[in-house]
Amino acid sequence: MLPVPLAFLRGWTRDPLAIGLPFASSGWTARRLAKAALKAAIPRSGPVLELGAGTGSVTQALLEAGCPLDRLVVIERDAQLCSTLKRRFRGLCVLQGDALDLGGILTEASIALVSVVVSGLPMRAVSPLAAVRCYLGAFRSMPSGGAIIQYTYGFKAPVDPDDEALKLDATFIGREWRNVPPIAIWKYRLVAAYGAFPSRQRRTRTGTDTQDPFHRD
Repeated sequence: MLPVPLAFLRGWTRDPLAIGLPFASSGWTARRLAKAALKAAIPRSGPVLELGAGTGSVTQALLEAGCPLDRLVVIERDAQLCSTLKRRFRGLCVLQGDALDLGGILTEASIALVSVVVSGLPMRAVSPLAAVRCYLGAFRSMPSGGAIIQYTYGFKAPVDPDDEALKLDATFIGREWRNVPPIAIWKYRLVAAYGAFPSRQRRTRTGTDTQDPFHRD
């Protein structure tokens, strides 16, 4: 099996738009994402779902943070990266496909419900319509109050929280400066999950997760 960094680099050369950057997330970022995802997961509602698993940096962190292997499902578009994931995590449920068509993939795999979604998809590089379709598929697969933990290399929200097709409540969790380049982590929920539609000024919140032991000012 290829070393993980080389496997990821080769995946990027095959499809740079789908992967985003030619290197995987750092261990600090992966652990921080795993912590945010498991904190937001809705108990007894299905597996944790990871979109764009790559070579498994975040997958590994989720397992180390206490997510059982049989309660984790990952989706990866690249066939060779899927093979890497299956060899690295024996018994892991790996679904090959374009996670932007999330609803179709979950239906085909007979997965009706998930507890939380962790997304490493480069949302700022895809069309707004594709992002909306993916997020709608994610929220339809979660109970009311379900969350998407999304990370991005940009400084703006990776998905527009004011898009009328979604009506999102976006919370900026923080930025991991030890990643190269630094990664921003966001949490999205449907405004409808709160039983009301807040004003535009209240729909986006910012702030640092000061309780996160991996945060560094």
